[in-house]
Parts: sequence; structure tokens; C-alpha cells
Amino acid sequence: MRVNAYIDGFNLYHALDALEDQRVKWLDHNKLISSLLRPGETLGQVNYFTAVVTWDKSKQQRHTTYLKALRAVGVDVEESNFRKQPKFCFETGRTCKFREEKKTDVAIATTMMTDAFSENCSRMILVTSDSDQVPTVNALRKLTPSIKLTLLYPPRSSKRQTELGNLFSSNDRKEMSVTHLHRCLLPRDVYNRAGVKVATRPSSYGND
Repeated sequence: MRVNAYIDGFNLYHALDALEDQRVKWLDHNKLISSLLRPGETLGQVNYFTAVVTWDKSKQQRHTTYLKALRAVGVDVEESNFRKQPKFCFETGRTCKFREEKKTDVAIATTMMTDAFSENCSRMILVTSDSDQVPTVNALRKLTPSIKLTLLYPPRSSKRQTELGNLFSSNDRKEMSVTHLHRCLLPRDVYNRAGVKVATRPSSYGND
């Protein structure tokens, strides 16, 4: 009974940032997903989808450090990018270029569909509150009904995920709690399998 997870990193980050508790940003997703396993299940692949900002060097460095830590503990990280898109700005009364994350939603959907058709898991845990994944969930239920689906959504986002959450029974959807997150943090120093230190928690993320 293999369980795979698919994490919308950008969606989760904004929810964690809103908590004003920097420590929870140093989150171990393997540990988080493992804590949700049911009797008889084993952890399969944990997939983390994100895009690294390039216009803020301090944020870019922290994010890059975090991705090194995730890869060291076995999380599969898939990076997309940001692009500037013209949109009308009501504050200025003119069209401006806004940065938007690109490819992540599609990457999550295609990875889940690929895993479903290859039958390499019996349950999928989707971590997001983004309703853009509604078509993905509907397609999976129709095409691969034998695979169980679970929704894990970020803290304090229950009102924002109503459309997506309504596709899941109460037993198959769960909201993260701050207490739960604190039990699933990475250590201050993260080492790879060869014993080499690859990342240290940024000082801005708090002390032990």
C-alpha cells in the first residue's frame, strides 16, 4: 500500500508565511506525509513543486537552501519559473507586468496522472488549497477509481478550498495544524546520505 504525495509549494508557503511563525517554513515533507500514513501503508515518493524567486536575493538564497535540504532527505523537487504577464492595475489605472508562477499547476496534474496510470501507488495525498486542481481530482476519480485520494490543505485555508474540499469526504481531507507542523520540522543542519552537510536552517527561521 504505497502512498505518494504532491505538494503545491508556493500555495503552502503563502499560508505558512501568514502564520507569522518562521519556524514552520523549515518543514520536512517526508516526515509530514509519513505522519499521515495509515496501517499497512508505506511512504512512496513525495513530490514538491515550486518556483524560486530571482528578483530578491535573500529570499532566493533561503529558498535554494531549503530545496537542498528537501532533496537531501529524499523529496523530489520539481522547479518551474516566474514570468511577467501584462495585467490591468487598478491602483495605477494602466496595464502593468506582474510576475506569475508558471507550469506548477500543470506539473502537479501531469505527475499525478502519470503515477495513476503507471499504478505505482494506492493512495495519493494532494497538498494545496488551490481550486485549479479540481479538474485533476475529477479526472483521477473517473479514470483511476481504485486509487484513493486525500486532501491535506494548509493551515487556516479551509474557507479558500471549499470547491476543492467538497470533492473529498470528511475522512479524506485534513487541515494542517501549527502543532502538527512543529512535530515535522527538519533538523537545524541537514546532511545527505553520504554524511555531508548540505543545508543549515536560515537564522531568520528561528532558533531551537
